[in-house]
Amino acid sequence: MAQGANKVFFGYFVVFALIVAICIPLSLGINCAGIFYTALSNELGVSSGVLSYYTSFLWGAGLLTLPFMGKMLDKLDARICVAGSCALISLDFVWLSFVSSLWQYFAGAFVMGFGVTMLNLMAPSTLVNRWFHKRAGFFVGLIMAFAGVGGFLFSTIGGSLILSIGWSHTYLVFAALSALTVPICIICIRSFPKDKGLEPYGADETDSKTQNVTNPDQTGMSKAAYDKKAFHSRVFLLLLVLCFLMNFCMYTYYIIPSYVDSLALSRTWPLLGAMAGSCAMGGQVVTKLGMGALSDRRPYLGTMVCFGFGILGVLTLCFGGAFSALIFAGAVGYGFFHGTTNVMMPVFTERAFGNYDYAKIYSRISMASCAASVTNGFIFGTIIHITGSYQIVLVAIACLMALAAFVVLALRHRDSQFGEKKKASGAKK
Repeated sequence: MAQGANKVFFGYFVVFALIVAICIPLSLGINCAGIFYTALSNELGVSSGVLSYYTSFLWGAGLLTLPFMGKMLDKLDARICVAGSCALISLDFVWLSFVSSLWQYFAGAFVMGFGVTMLNLMAPSTLVNRWFHKRAGFFVGLIMAFAGVGGFLFSTIGGSLILSIGWSHTYLVFAALSALTVPICIICIRSFPKDKGLEPYGADETDSKTQNVTNPDQTGMSKAAYDKKAFHSRVFLLLLVLCFLMNFCMYTYYIIPSYVDSLALSRTWPLLGAMAGSCAMGGQVVTKLGMGALSDRRPYLGTMVCFGFGILGVLTLCFGGAFSALIFAGAVGYGFFHGTTNVMMPVFTERAFGNYDYAKIYSRISMASCAASVTNGFIFGTIIHITGSYQIVLVAIACLMALAAFVVLALRHRDSQFGEKKKASGAKK
C-alpha cells in the first residue's frame, strides 16, 4: 500500500461515509416508510394497503435506473453518486411533508427510488469491492447493518415524533437529518484507491477463490464475449431468481407497523407497531454483522439458517398476534431473514463472477430486486385492501421464503464461474 505506516487507510473513511449514508437517509427512506402509513391513511382517506404501493413506486424508479447506475459509478465521481443521492432523499422528504393527495405521495415515492436504489443496491458493494480485495464481505455486512441500526432507532423515534408533532413535521426532521450526510460523503468518499495513490486493501495477498474466476485478461476473451457468457450462465439465472424471491418477501417489513397497529393489543399500546418494526431492524443488524463476518467461510449454511428463522418469525407474527412477546419475537425472527439480501447477494455475485465488470453484472442482478419490490407492493397491497386481512399475505411470504431456500441449495452446487462446480468442497458450505 502506497501510504505511510502510521496513516489510516483511506478506505476506512469510505466505509465510514457509506455507513452514515446507509444509517440515516437510506434507513429513513426505506425502513421508516411504514411508520407513516397509519397517519397518512387517516389523512388521505385511503387504506394502509393502498399506501403500501409506496414501495412499488419507489422500486419502480430503481428498476428503470439500475441499468445506468452501474455505468454511472464507473464513469462519474462516486462522490456525485452517493452525496447526490443523500441530497435527493433530503429534498424528497420536504416534498412528502406537504402532500395532500395520493398522487403526490406516490410521486414522492418515485423520486425517493432514485436515491435509495443507488445507496441500497449499488454504492456499498461496488465501492467496497474496489477498496477491499480482502474482507470485502465483512465490510459490506458492516455497512448494510447500519440500515438496520437506523431502522431500529428511527422507527421508534419517528413513531414518537408522529404522535407528538405530526407526520408532516416528522418528514421535515427526516429531511434535515438526511441533509447532514451530504458533506460527510463529499469529504470521505473517493471512487478508486488510485485516486489517493493507494492499492486496494489485501491486493498484495493471493485470494484463492478468485483464481477460479474467468478473467478476459487471462483468456484473451473480449469484454463483450465475457458479458455474454456471464449473462447466459446458469449461475446468473439462479442469482436472478434468488434475488427476486428474497426481495419479494421483504415486503413483510413495510407492513409490520400497520399490521401490528391493526391488532387489538395495539389499542392499549399505541407505539407497538413502531416498536415491532424496530425489533425487525434489530434482527437485521445481527444478521448483517454475523453474515458479513462469516460470508467467506459458511455463506450458504448461514443463509439457510437465517431463512429458517425468517419463516418461523413470519408465521409467529401471523398466528401470535394476541401476545406482545410473540409479536416481538416474530419480528426479530423475520429480521434475521431481512438482513441477508444486501449482504449475501453481493457475496454470491462476487463468488461467481469476481470483481471484473462487477458493477455491471450486479446492477443487472439487482434489477430482479427492484422488479420484486415493484410487484409485491401491488399484489400484496391489493390483497390486504380487498380482504382486510394480513394473514393471507404473511402465509404466502413464508411459503416464498421456503422456495428461496431451495434456490440457495441449487446455487450452492453452481458456486463457481458460469455454473462449474468448485473443486474445493469446503468452499461450498
